[in-house]
Amino acid sequence: MAYLYYVAWRRTTSATIMETLIPTSALFLLLLLAHGTEGNVPRQFDSLPVPAHLTTTYDISLDDRYNCTAGDGQPPNRVDTTERVARLRQEMANYGLDAYLILTDDEHQNEFVSPADMRLHYVSGFSGSWGVVAVTMEQQALWADSRYFLQADNQLDCHWLLMKTGLAGVPLPAAWLGEVLQAGARVGSDPMIMTATNWMSYATTLSESGIQMVPESTNLVDIIWTDRPPHSADPAFVLPLQFAGVSWQDKVEQVRTEMLSRGTSMVMLSALDEVAWLLNLRGNDIPYNPVFRGYIILGQEQLQLFTPSEKVTPQVEDHLNTQHCTSGLCVKILDYQAIEDSLKALEDDPFVSSVLINPSTLSYALYSAIPVTKRVAGPSPILGMKATKNPVEIKGMRNAHLKDAVALCDFLALLEREVTMGVYWDELSAATKSEEFRRQQQNYVQLSFATISAFGPNGAIIHYQPSSETNIPLDTSSLYLIDSGAQFLDGTTDVTRTVHFGSPTLQQVEAYTRVLQGQLDFADVVFPANSGISLTDIEILARKPLYQVGLNYLHGTSHGVGMFLYVHESTLPAFGVGEFLSDEPGFYVDGEYGIRLENVVEVVEAITPYNFSGPSLSFWETTLVPYEPKLINTTLLTRHQCDVLNRYHTRVKEEVGAEMLTQGLQEAYTWLLSKTNPISC
Repeated sequence: MAYLYYVAWRRTTSATIMETLIPTSALFLLLLLAHGTEGNVPRQFDSLPVPAHLTTTYDISLDDRYNCTAGDGQPPNRVDTTERVARLRQEMANYGLDAYLILTDDEHQNEFVSPADMRLHYVSGFSGSWGVVAVTMEQQALWADSRYFLQADNQLDCHWLLMKTGLAGVPLPAAWLGEVLQAGARVGSDPMIMTATNWMSYATTLSESGIQMVPESTNLVDIIWTDRPPHSADPAFVLPLQFAGVSWQDKVEQVRTEMLSRGTSMVMLSALDEVAWLLNLRGNDIPYNPVFRGYIILGQEQLQLFTPSEKVTPQVEDHLNTQHCTSGLCVKILDYQAIEDSLKALEDDPFVSSVLINPSTLSYALYSAIPVTKRVAGPSPILGMKATKNPVEIKGMRNAHLKDAVALCDFLALLEREVTMGVYWDELSAATKSEEFRRQQQNYVQLSFATISAFGPNGAIIHYQPSSETNIPLDTSSLYLIDSGAQFLDGTTDVTRTVHFGSPTLQQVEAYTRVLQGQLDFADVVFPANSGISLTDIEILARKPLYQVGLNYLHGTSHGVGMFLYVHESTLPAFGVGEFLSDEPGFYVDGEYGIRLENVVEVVEAITPYNFSGPSLSFWETTLVPYEPKLINTTLLTRHQCDVLNRYHTRVKEEVGAEMLTQGLQEAYTWLLSKTNPISC
């Protein structure tokens, strides 16, 4: 699933995810230059429109919006929010505010949020996973990153300014507010929704224009959202040790040891995946993400969980040893709303000298509640522990991807057979059927995100989701992109394949092949362990085949993947054995088609003939789904790429094929054989 870089640090600026879309590692840029660019852009790409992101200036105007002049037909999923914005402005006036900021986040700064927390979507109509809205008494603007440019333009009504973050000339929200508001103005926002780092950055920038940032504990959107859905009342549940691999007690001791090494007496956890991972609990509070609402305060002698009462069952109490708490290896459960007062009470606690927090992931309200003399800023100790899977988790992740591959291949075999026969399929029915096939696999729980089922021009919308308004039929005339994944008790999956049921154009074949080359080269890299090499350093390998002919894509190439947790997990500054991450280059032509290929890979120790500076690391393909042979121009592949592809398809045929036969899926097995025939090198 296409994603931007560094989830852990994605809110460290005042307005946007850090958009390092073109890495500048000197080593790999020199490597690229040494290989040359192999001539000009091929003629079949000559007719492509120059993307807006390549322009050197960008003037923001309502006139730039898609289908926003008299007589234009409206996109089917455009939402008229005129009345909602008018009511919001009335509340702004009631609270003495000149502007109001709304984020896509919830109280735990999640990327994906529950329906109850989709405030930005309610006010603007935009349903992407990241955005910022600023509403003044005269104007309204939404900031979206490059994944969502097309989607936002389709969904926002024509009163909205669309701020395409990252383009030259597009101001960040605080800078824009500084331009359109007068000195003395008051900008309000909910301090429980915005991170401390973000809030302080906004406040600093606005103060330079004489504007005040006002923490308004009453969320104004909640006032006008009269039919706001409730939060999930589903209880949390225990993840058995056979899947977790390590007891929660051992994890707590590991964190406490890390706290001692950092010289802190307490750590505050607000990220829901960290809370779930530490306690070996899961939940159903956020669609596609098996977590529950909760905070943790962990000291050397105490462990407090703040969660709604409906989350706690007798099984959870027994699991957490809440009834017979005679040592530090037990959990005291407190009311979810008591977290702020409990943090304020630390002021008078002589046994707490310091509290470790991450201001870039903790809300400003809770950050402010912690006594200033006791705050210690730093990354969560759980970040690395969770990213580095233990042996049981590694085995589970591999098994989950094998099951997932069987389901996806079984589905693709059916889809190809019926579409080529003229049987009616559309984007929605394909998405529904693909989940049905996954549901048949052992320990399936739910999807890991909403399936991106996109045909033809919809494939160019990077995070497209089919709806009744946008749904189109599948046929043999263009490319079909499906980006999907599942949550199994033993692992989380995320895979993208692009196929064509008819005769692809030369342009589509070359683009697909170059995306495939980039994916193969990324996955095949070998590098020294403990060298500090990061995703930014090796990402150039995935882009190089496209760069060579002047092409590119506007999303990141990789993200971490959790174990029955978030499909988008924070990555570490440097790689370590046991991490799982995605490998997903792509190419998109607005209004025509999209191509993306995505595998999940595991970081493993590489076997090399020499060990000059110690051991090396490489990637092991965990996803096992074949590529589309008709879309591969084998003459573009190097001999090494050809060998790597054949070895991968051999693994797919042997491992997935064996499981298909075990499950009695003969037709899918025949399809698999046809897709994994070795190609001539």
